[in-house]
Amino acid sequence: MATSVCASSVPEALMECAEKDHSDVIVLGAEATAIRSNAIEYKRDGKSETLPTYTTIWTAGTATHPLIKDLAIPDEHRDKHSGLKVSKTLQLPDFPEVFAGGDCAAVEDSSFPPTAQVAYQQGATIAQNLKAIALGNDPKPVRVNIRGTLLKLGLNDAAANIYNVFEVTGKAGHLIRQGTYLELLPTPIHDFKATVEWLDEEIFHRHLDPHDVGKKVVQAVELVGGVAVGILAARKLLQILGDDEKNKKS
Repeated sequence: MATSVCASSVPEALMECAEKDHSDVIVLGAEATAIRSNAIEYKRDGKSETLPTYTTIWTAGTATHPLIKDLAIPDEHRDKHSGLKVSKTLQLPDFPEVFAGGDCAAVEDSSFPPTAQVAYQQGATIAQNLKAIALGNDPKPVRVNIRGTLLKLGLNDAAANIYNVFEVTGKAGHLIRQGTYLELLPTPIHDFKATVEWLDEEIFHRHLDPHDVGKKVVQAVELVGGVAVGILAARKLLQILGDDEKNKKS
């Protein structure tokens, strides 16, 4: 399996950490030149190489939506991708009654990665500013708190960058990533259903072997304990983030 990484949204420290631990499956700085049924041909540092594969999944970057491109916004108020330049309060210079956020907007004097956590926080700021304007108050600049980055590296492996402070890799990173995704599901019902399905897959379809039940049961119990630790760690991280936000607002 080969994994490519988007440098614009992944911290450099996390990329180095992932590359160090998985140098045999991660290829950076390469240009894919051909995709075959059982291999990928790519060029790196002027040298052509071939990587055998069983399954190839191609993902590409995003493009600005035609609706955004067709807006009556002059080029000087657009970025190099034809996205909308907005003020720190996420308002369009030519139309201050219009707000924009997410990966279609470039915030003045700021550089945010095109990720969901940024768009989510910008959306909350837009809602607060709309309310402020309706009440006759001034809108406030957006404040984005980057929680970190979770990078999937395999079935049971991941790398986690926590608040851009420290990195966790391997099984621990995998559990933190899984726990975080479970914690962020929209309702407790979704959380419970996903947890049950995940544990069923991990325990009964992957780890339990009728020829070695005793050992596999122990492994399954260890897995459940690890999952619980991952979820608790994710919940604690989100709680810390919430406390930080409350302190900033106060």
